[in-house]
Amino acid sequence: MKRFVLLAVALVTLAACDAPPGVATGPTSAPSFAPPAGSPPPPFSETDGYNDTDVMFLQMMTAQYGPASELLKLAAERSANTKVRDLAAAMDVTQADELVSVQKWLGAWAKPLTPAADPNLHAGHGGLPATGPEEVKALRDAPAAEFDKVFLNLLIGHQHQAIEYARLELTSGVNPTVLEFATRVDSSRTAQVTMMLGMVSG
Repeated sequence: MKRFVLLAVALVTLAACDAPPGVATGPTSAPSFAPPAGSPPPPFSETDGYNDTDVMFLQMMTAQYGPASELLKLAAERSANTKVRDLAAAMDVTQADELVSVQKWLGAWAKPLTPAADPNLHAGHGGLPATGPEEVKALRDAPAAEFDKVFLNLLIGHQHQAIEYARLELTSGVNPTVLEFATRVDSSRTAQVTMMLGMVSG
């Protein structure tokens, strides 16, 4: 099984990312453990305008949910660590609710649910989701003693990519509902990454 270096990548990239206007930054300490509380996505108005960034952000988030759900379900089933299982279960429920809303929003605009496959179109925001069948298989095949480390490193990289998508939306999007959703994604995924980094190093 290949060595996982996503943790180091996430640390470096998180340090390099600039937060968009209106998003607070500053030193934070790792929170005491508590699975992130899910909140329903904001109400949506079909009459509000939107641009290509709004559409792409929602499409990229849709592409994120499938692989994330597979990782989270494996963790809920296989991890021997109660904190890891609780975190995975909470995240899976929250992201399933988000997916339903995101698909409804794209449907209201008559837009495809999936992003264009051309990687050149996504170079400016972290690329297409990096977690795919190979990574899911690696987690599925991970020995019990290594499972939590492999899971956390994969999910840190996966959730950091969602932060990049959200920050692009906060910089260039125009739809009020999608901007509010992106703010929630940025905040929740950043908290999750911080928590998981603490779990890996703890």
